[in-house]
Amino acid sequence: MKTIQHLLLASLWLGPVAHAQEERPARAEKAAPAPTVTDATLSLLEPAGDGCEWAQVDALTSARRIIAKLAVECQGASTALSRDGKQGVARFWRGGVSQPVVGKPTFPEKFPSPAFRDRLFLVDLTTGSAEELPLPGSGELIEFGFDTKGRLLGLTVQKPTPEQERTGAMEVDGNIIRFGFTGTKSRALLAHAFAWREGAWTRLDMKASDESSGTGVLPLRKELGERSSRALDPRFAPREIEDDVLLDQLYALTPEQPDGEWAALVRGGNTLAVWGTPFGEELLGTGLLRRVDKGKAVALPNHTFRENDLVSIQSRGPFLLISLADSGGHPRMYRGKKLVWSSENARAVTFWPK
Repeated sequence: MKTIQHLLLASLWLGPVAHAQEERPARAEKAAPAPTVTDATLSLLEPAGDGCEWAQVDALTSARRIIAKLAVECQGASTALSRDGKQGVARFWRGGVSQPVVGKPTFPEKFPSPAFRDRLFLVDLTTGSAEELPLPGSGELIEFGFDTKGRLLGLTVQKPTPEQERTGAMEVDGNIIRFGFTGTKSRALLAHAFAWREGAWTRLDMKASDESSGTGVLPLRKELGERSSRALDPRFAPREIEDDVLLDQLYALTPEQPDGEWAALVRGGNTLAVWGTPFGEELLGTGLLRRVDKGKAVALPNHTFRENDLVSIQSRGPFLLISLADSGGHPRMYRGKKLVWSSENARAVTFWPK
C-alpha cells in the first residue's frame, strides 16, 4: 500500500517528461463584463470542444461568464487570481490529478499520457486574451500566484545531482548553496522564487530545502494570493469529537482501510465529522464524512465520495463546497442539508474571491 506522504510527494516533486508537440496558441475572445460576486460565485474550468474554458459561474442562478478559452485539455488544471481581479493564471500539469488514499478511487482519472506537457497561461480577465508562458528555467514549478504588488510569482524545487548531494552544496549564478542535512531520509532540494517580468522569469530568491519543506522555506510563498492549489489542499487541523452518542454512530461507519480517525471540522456554519488520515500533525480529509445535525451523523445528498478519496472542503457564507483534492473535480455544493449545485465535468473549482 502506498503511503499518503509518498503519493503527495510524488505529485509535488516528480517533474513532467518533456516531449515535442505541435504548439497550439491560446484562443483570445473578449470576456463578458464581470458580474457581481456573491457567496455562490465560483471559478472553474470545463472541457469545451477541443479546448478548456475558464468560467465564472453563479451556482444558484447558473449565470456564466466565460473568461478565456484555452487550446489545451482541462486535465491537471489549477488556477490563480490577482487581488485586483484583472489577471489570472491557468496551469495544466501532472501533479493536478487526484490520487486515492488506497485501492480504487470513486472517480478514476485518466493518467497523463507520455505526450502530456506542463503548460502555463497568463490570462487577462478584462479582455479574455491568454498568453502561454514558458516555465521557470530551474527545477519543477510547484506553486504560483500573484503577490500584493500584482507580480506573478513562480516557486520551484530543484533536485541536486548525485555529485551535488555528496558534496552537500550546489552552485547557482555564482552562489554556493549548502544543504543542511539532518540525518533524515528526506532528500535535499533547492527552492527557487521567480517573478515574471518583461517577458522573462527573473530569479528573486533561492534557499536550501528538502522534500518535507519544499517551497515552504521561501519567504515569498507567504505573499501568494488566491490559488486553487491552496483551496484544494486536503489537509486540516483535527478537532476531537467528544460526543459519545455521535461517536457510536460513526463507529459503525469506520473503515478497515485506510488508517485514520474521526475528527470534527467546522466550515461555513456546518459541523462535519470527517474520517481523516494522518499527515504530520494534521489530517488529510477523505470522502467519508457526515454532517452533524443535533448530535446525529447525517449523510449529505448526492455525496458519493468514499474513504479512498482525498477531498477538499471549502466554505463561504452558508455554502459548503466539497470536491476531489488537488484536481477540484466532481464538486458538490451545499447550503445546509440541500445540494444546490454539482458538476461531473468541472475542475479546479473554487470560490471566486471577493
